[in-house]
Amino acid sequence: MENKLLRILEKICGALLCVMVTLLFIQVVTRYIFRGSVLWAGEMAVWIFAWISFLGSVVLFARKKHIVIDMLSAFLPKGVNDFLSKINTLIVFVFFAILFYYSIPVVASYSNQTATSIGVSKFYLFLSLPVASVLIMAWSLYSFIKSIRRGE
Repeated sequence: MENKLLRILEKICGALLCVMVTLLFIQVVTRYIFRGSVLWAGEMAVWIFAWISFLGSVVLFARKKHIVIDMLSAFLPKGVNDFLSKINTLIVFVFFAILFYYSIPVVASYSNQTATSIGVSKFYLFLSLPVASVLIMAWSLYSFIKSIRRGE
């Protein structure tokens, strides 16, 4: 189940990346070949990049692919490492709970503003932060419960 969810997120990120590259290609072609410009393409690419970054961070977190300094853990016993891993998971949960809490006013404050060139509410751009926060909180809670059940 968990791998299926991660694959869905990866496919969403891949599709968004394809759309972003296509938009930027169209913008370059129209600017340098046709001497025109597709104004909304650049702004839309920035929005897509934000969503890719936040959704991609969820995948990286779930697959434990973020950069880690593990010099200390190599010298500690397995029991201590397991305990520190649980503490780390709780710290991540608390951090993203705080991030979620403070992202709500940001999303609300931008919900009545529209993007300059595409005329869409900026709510959809800033929504990427609370969505990613909730997904990482859910995954960290799931990981914590799973590690407790396994007895690690």
